[in-house]
Amino acid sequence: MPERWFHIQPLDPLLIRDARPFQSVPGIRARSLNDVPPSVVAGTLRTALAKKRQSIKHTTPLSYYAKSLVRGPLYRWHDHLYVPMPHDLELFDDEYGIYQVRPKPMMSEGQGFFGTGKTGRFSETLWPPIGAGARKKMKSPPAFVSLKWMVNWLTDAVDESQVKEALTEYQHMQKENHSFKNDAPPAFIPALQRQERTQIEVETGSKKAKDQHLFSTESLLFPDDFKLEAGIELSTEESEGLKPFSSLHPIGGERRLAHIEDRPHVYQQDWTCPDMIKESLKNKPYVRMILATPAYFSKGWQPGWLDEQLMSKPLFDTNVRLKLVWASVPHWQPISGWSLANKDKGREKAIRRLVPAGSVYFFTVEEGDPAELAEKMWLQSVSDRNRRKEAFDREDGCGLALWGTWKPNE
Repeated sequence: MPERWFHIQPLDPLLIRDARPFQSVPGIRARSLNDVPPSVVAGTLRTALAKKRQSIKHTTPLSYYAKSLVRGPLYRWHDHLYVPMPHDLELFDDEYGIYQVRPKPMMSEGQGFFGTGKTGRFSETLWPPIGAGARKKMKSPPAFVSLKWMVNWLTDAVDESQVKEALTEYQHMQKENHSFKNDAPPAFIPALQRQERTQIEVETGSKKAKDQHLFSTESLLFPDDFKLEAGIELSTEESEGLKPFSSLHPIGGERRLAHIEDRPHVYQQDWTCPDMIKESLKNKPYVRMILATPAYFSKGWQPGWLDEQLMSKPLFDTNVRLKLVWASVPHWQPISGWSLANKDKGREKAIRRLVPAGSVYFFTVEEGDPAELAEKMWLQSVSDRNRRKEAFDREDGCGLALWGTWKPNE
């Protein structure tokens, strides 16, 4: 089924709740996530399309596109795609240093990464990342990296001079608030800034402020021309019937507004696997998987398609079998929300723990050509299917993967 591509341009600061309790307590603060999760973008896009179809066919329910497959979001800034920073890259303030975090095969028993003792879980299976964390990391590291630079990183084609140049430009951006010197957008960009608003709760009848009901909200500020980009699978007939598409629609908490418009089919080219990736992975013994969006795995940080020995069966309709030897995964990311399926008042969605975007999984290739896997699964979902009926992580765009090569640390 063909994909239709859309840009979502936030017009207001977005409140993307981080799933912490928000009760009627004086001085409480609603905190925001660092970026916009796929479920928020998927729900916004599906509802906007359903409203557009309602204007044409009045009997269309708002849930009409509830099961349509969505891919995204990635971030487009000045016509360049950006993805979250990978966690196998350590940056340092002193002399703009860089370190590639790579595991090293174990020389003897009990030297594995997961657990320092011989009784540690996977201590005989996962390789240790020698040298990681040896130097003081950058205080305010970049949050996003251009997809073009990421392709070079995935093929081990980044040299030290390129890194120093990119970090110099990044330091300038931090000082000048997302402005850059050169004509081309930079390789690294900072995290989205936050705006805090102090608010009051108003009584319904008298319209007066309630006593001791002062609270604050934290929202994400988007720079000029900073958009969310996502694709949704639609039939050719439905896609043609919704053209052209340009609409204002609420997104996130407090129904902040965003402008949604469809983009030419040419944007799909930026989501296809580059030839450079396929050539670098051809018949290689090592493959690396980096998450471009948060992923749901049925075994926590460990993908459900790995067995107890961290081995996979042939993956995703290919003949490629992988074995996990190390993973760089930070603290889990909470995802919740509000379900309107209940016709009365709705209800909170259960908190789920997702593996954050930027997490890196290192595999050895046990069978097959990894170039085939990269071509088929480039920016496709590797998430497991959720047992909960209301959670459709794979359909929402969770777990979009980037693939590359790597070499063990010597």
